[in-house]
Amino acid sequence: MTQIEFERKRAIMCEKITGCAFAAYNYWHAGVDELVYEAGLCCELEDAGYFVHRQEDFPIYYKGRPSKVNRRFDLVVTDRELGNVILELKALDTVGEEHRKQLWSYLRLTNCPFGILINFSPNGVYSERWGYDSNTQKCFRIR
Repeated sequence: MTQIEFERKRAIMCEKITGCAFAAYNYWHAGVDELVYEAGLCCELEDAGYFVHRQEDFPIYYKGRPSKVNRRFDLVVTDRELGNVILELKALDTVGEEHRKQLWSYLRLTNCPFGILINFSPNGVYSERWGYDSNTQKCFRIR
């Protein structure tokens, strides 16, 4: 798959995941906790045909190889072509730099190519897409 094809498929997948987050929010509306949104989002993602890991352990990578230590994530969506996408969920008034850094560290620890920070705020759903380049070991915003 070329880089352009990868980016196009990634954009489509991110749009579908974000759409599922909006569907879960529209069902529950504002004011429930993160776990409730997580349950709804998990159902929406499965209904959309995605394989979802909920609160499962994934190995932490060290120098390119998996260690014997694991980390648990809110949700991880698996796509055959694109790999894993880490979803870091929040139910806060606003997200801050500390929440982005949390997702960034998850991407680096797992060598996961991208993740989405989703906040179910009192004013609606907010999301940010982030990529990880394992060569430079840097995270970058995906527009």
